Amino acid sequence: MKNHQKRRGLLAGLGAMAAAGALVLGGAVAQAAPLPMPSASGVVITKLEQPAVSGDPADGTQIGALPSDTIDGVTFKAYPITVPGGHTVGSNAWQEALADVTLAQAQAEVAGPPAVADVRTGTTANGGVIEWQTGSANTQGNDLPAGLYLIRETATPEGVVAAGDFLLAVPLTHPDNLNAWLDDIYVYPKNAKVDATKTVENVNDLKVGDVVTWTIDAAIPDKRDNDGDIVATDAFEIWDELTDSQLALAPVYNAGGGNTGIRVSVDGTDLDEGDDYTVARVQAGGKTTYKVVLTADGRQAMADALTNNASARISVEIDTTVLTIGEFENEGQIYPNQKTLTDETPVTTDPAEVKYGKVQLNKTSSNGALPAAELAGAQFKVYATKADADASNANNLKPVAPIPADANYDAATGVWTTPSGGQVVISGLRYSDFADGEAQTKFQDVTGQTCVDYNVGDDGTTCEPNVKFQTYWLVEVTALDGHQLLSEPIEFTVNAATTALTSQQTVENQENRNGFVLPLTGGMGTAFLTIGGLALLALVLIVARRRRETEAAE
Repeated sequence: MKNHQKRRGLLAGLGAMAAAGALVLGGAVAQAAPLPMPSASGVVITKLEQPAVSGDPADGTQIGALPSDTIDGVTFKAYPITVPGGHTVGSNAWQEALADVTLAQAQAEVAGPPAVADVRTGTTANGGVIEWQTGSANTQGNDLPAGLYLIRETATPEGVVAAGDFLLAVPLTHPDNLNAWLDDIYVYPKNAKVDATKTVENVNDLKVGDVVTWTIDAAIPDKRDNDGDIVATDAFEIWDELTDSQLALAPVYNAGGGNTGIRVSVDGTDLDEGDDYTVARVQAGGKTTYKVVLTADGRQAMADALTNNASARISVEIDTTVLTIGEFENEGQIYPNQKTLTDETPVTTDPAEVKYGKVQLNKTSSNGALPAAELAGAQFKVYATKADADASNANNLKPVAPIPADANYDAATGVWTTPSGGQVVISGLRYSDFADGEAQTKFQDVTGQTCVDYNVGDDGTTCEPNVKFQTYWLVEVTALDGHQLLSEPIEFTVNAATTALTSQQTVENQENRNGFVLPLTGGMGTAFLTIGGLALLALVLIVARRRRETEAAE
């Protein structure tokens, strides 16, 4: 790149045509000079993150220390724009007509038809500096021919908010020497970076039919005016797509508002549906998308929050009912400005996940020859804690009825009954080893590391039970006919293996035999024992009385 200056003729100033924060030239319309304008100039675009404090207005010259980090991977297109009047490029008439071209007119021309010819493309790399491509040869070139251009970002890395279009005239007057041209025009457009995450909370939601809460958390776009003040973005939306067979908004969507299953907050302050945001629903192809659309008031609340707290973020919570078993991933999409909506280029979160499954119970008898039909009729309940299981109380888990329905399960009571053959599937339970979107181990030490067992952690510290690892307890409430009831609950887990039925739970009942059969309390057996005991006692009393009478007679 050359650093010397060229003398030049007339050129309209670009102040009204450049985008705020990209290139704003000071000074009035350029004055006449005896030498003609150059046929081309270098255009050096350096992409920056939005700095906390805006610097001096750009004037096309190279700046020293950059005010913020650079961004690689941003693609620009330079569209040549027609200046009305058909004047020769560089003539006084052309330069005068140039000043009247608006950004909207240029955008309309780019939208075509016909298509704009001779478009140049470049991508920032190696410190955020653009590398222009030229034609089919795909060779790097720095110069753009003299003319008026609309500069547009057409691709950005994930999390980078694309900046708006701006106009650039080539060449430009040197700001310090109005009789010279800039060999190279330096432009520093700035982009806000928006990161976003999605998490899920379901540690206590142990069964199908429970409501789990998903949270989308996103950065607020740092958009600034020419004075460096934070201003509201021109649009902001957060979308969440649900698969209808897996998850459903809870409570159901209400087009009139009052959707308590969706909550929005900015920096910890709740926003109001209707005033600060609206919720739209789009249903298609077995999926439902909920769109949280920030109003002007809501976007201003975001800007105000960021002004007061540089770490302020926006959060959307969405409650959904789990409808069936499975491993369900769910991601969020954030549209931080109108351009991302128009271009359909959202910031997409990594997916969060929930996992619900099943386990097959194989009921057997100590009598291995028992016919399959006689393995029917045993009944079981499932509990989340051993204390409840020991008490066999009413706190048993009751997943909603599966689809398709299972004739061996009563959803109202939460009771599973074995059919002929003794095999019954207990379905609708959260994976034991997966909660809040993360894998869980049964024990962990104080630092959260995995433990081999209860006593020794990876770093030698004492381990404790992991409260997010869920053990289930099986209680038999009705035994097989002619068999003894299980004397204590059976501990079991649900995971990918049990759901695939590659790992199963076998429960054996002891058959009543050898005469050691305890009669039912209050049953006929007790009555017979009571009567027999009384008869025996009466006989003893009679024998004792006669013996005393005999001894007295002697």
